[in-house]
Amino acid sequence: MNRFAALRALAHDAGLQLAYRDIAGVRQVARVEQLLATLRALGIPIRTPEEAATLLRERWQARLERRCEPVHVWTHGRGTPRLRLLLPAEPRGRFELLVRSENDDVLHLVVSSEELTTVQPAAPLAPSLDFTCMQVELPLHYRLPIGYHEVEIACPDGRITRTLLMVRPATVRPPEDVGLNSVWGVFLPLYAAWREEPRDGATYRRLQELAAWTRQCGGALVGTLPLLPTFLGDDPYDPSPYAPVSRLAWSEFFVDLRALPLPVDVEEYQLTTVPGASGTRLVDYQTSWQQRFAALKVASHQLAQQPALRQEIETWLDTHPILAEYARFRAAVDRFGRPSRWSSSLRVELLRSEVGPGEPAWPYAVAQWLAAQQIATVGHDALYLDLPLGVHPEGFDVWRWPHLFATDASAGAPPDPFFAEGQVWGFPPLHPERVREDGYRYVRAVFTHHLGTARLLRIDHVMGFHRLYWVPAQASGREGVYVRYPAEEYYAVLAIESYRTGCAVAGEDLGTVPRAVRQAMAREGLLRLWVLPFERRNGTFTTPPRLCVASLDTHDLPPFAALWDEWGQDIQRAVVAWLASAGFLEQHTAPRLNDVIGALLRFLGSSDAAVVLVNLEDLWGERQPQNRPGTGLEQPNWRRLTQYGMADFATTPVVLELLKTLNRAREKSRQRAASAPTRPSHDRLGKGV
Repeated sequence: MNRFAALRALAHDAGLQLAYRDIAGVRQVARVEQLLATLRALGIPIRTPEEAATLLRERWQARLERRCEPVHVWTHGRGTPRLRLLLPAEPRGRFELLVRSENDDVLHLVVSSEELTTVQPAAPLAPSLDFTCMQVELPLHYRLPIGYHEVEIACPDGRITRTLLMVRPATVRPPEDVGLNSVWGVFLPLYAAWREEPRDGATYRRLQELAAWTRQCGGALVGTLPLLPTFLGDDPYDPSPYAPVSRLAWSEFFVDLRALPLPVDVEEYQLTTVPGASGTRLVDYQTSWQQRFAALKVASHQLAQQPALRQEIETWLDTHPILAEYARFRAAVDRFGRPSRWSSSLRVELLRSEVGPGEPAWPYAVAQWLAAQQIATVGHDALYLDLPLGVHPEGFDVWRWPHLFATDASAGAPPDPFFAEGQVWGFPPLHPERVREDGYRYVRAVFTHHLGTARLLRIDHVMGFHRLYWVPAQASGREGVYVRYPAEEYYAVLAIESYRTGCAVAGEDLGTVPRAVRQAMAREGLLRLWVLPFERRNGTFTTPPRLCVASLDTHDLPPFAALWDEWGQDIQRAVVAWLASAGFLEQHTAPRLNDVIGALLRFLGSSDAAVVLVNLEDLWGERQPQNRPGTGLEQPNWRRLTQYGMADFATTPVVLELLKTLNRAREKSRQRAASAPTRPSHDRLGKGV
């Protein structure tokens, strides 16, 4: 066998994509060096192409020894579940199966070799390896309920293997199941929100107030950036909500201690800001966190002195053991710095240590208890949450489950016209094979943490369910390789958890996304994102589909006023003419910005889109972005407060009139949908199971 053919076969077998088409449609082929580095990042010990054939044989031998893939997926109500096995020869005899459900019910099944379907040879994509085995499908003649089922299989030759069978609903929760029929909501980063003065901002109380005000205006949802914890000390320091310490905890920074019946020093707890460009105010995270954490330590000590509250906190921690571990981790980072510098003995010590009053971890544990309560007060039905793609490389999740992450690589994006050198995002991707072997327990916990709290969840970079661009350590963004993920299994976990929690799902699918990804999203019931500048066709726009969240912009784009300026007079005139001809704008030769925004809100509001999301800053013509993609701490990303506080914008006539315009358009859209012929039933979730 040609050594490069063996390398390509090994790479394909490990999930590497040997080539892809870039944004210009040009086919980019991975070089040998890229394949070798990415294979090593996956934990495959290869140094030269000559080793590929041996390593490929070893992988297939390991599969044959295992007999069964670690995970299987079956859609509830669609025929008979079947398990795929690899066997050294055509079987003769009985297979005995023990199926254990999540409530520990055990089912005993027997399948004879005569009942097998699809008995055929299987081999690597490298015939010259002279390695063959038999692939068979084992039917389970039993109607299993939606959920996760551990299956133990005793083969006729006595070999025992195990797999996780995920029985899933046909789709995630449809938007209409949770009342998302022609509704609208507002978007605002929580760190940017304040009420009467900047010092009273960035707390969960502001989120509660924003949700209540939105409902009064007729809106249904409040969208915000991820509410997960970030590193805000000296080292590490990274305030990006897309580089969280964990995807299983909530941000302690936003906890409002003033909601407690305790003598908290309000002056010490206020938000600290510094001047930014053009009169803006920027959050001083480090100073603010230092002050807030000092107050949190005092408050947590006071809570421990009240027996009933202390018992409530300790009971809550007993039911959330992973958050107790998280609290110990955060306290250790405060004391010892970055976990990548810790000794192995410290890890063992942390996992054995206690979380209780007087311990360094106690304030973090109390903060998680408070955060969970205060987010719940906002209301499940009001929240549109955002789930980031990754976690900080020094964060809790990577420290706690290092085997699940490819720590010798970073997720990123290939070169495009905006980033000629590609992008290196700086966080380790999940290892596709090890996550499967773990039964997706970490992924399940992450989904549940978010889906159980929101009415609608946005999955950042949903293409990551299918493939992710890996950049090996020390390589540039030009030297990455796409690695495939078992999308069917990710969607299965998402569907099960969405079904259980009653939360609909939207997928961030902006930019260059393969057609197969959007087809899968539609098949799975995910809403896509319809964002105005990406849907512009000269002076007109595409029509938002029903299964979408439609908006004028995103947090990664300039606000609409800045986009409008960038378009220039020719495009502006064309857009105005189209809006006027479509009946969304009275004919004006030079309409005001507010008139254009109002017309666009009528356009979006009258569409079939399930949700229209309005960035509140667009309503008063903000031009400064919240984030400049491709930049880091040198820019004021994730720090800028809104120009106006809630006490001002909540009563501003222009803001209220624009929201009334949208609300009227949404009401007409709902009325039109109600009078239209009934759509085919979307009740595919197996509710009677």
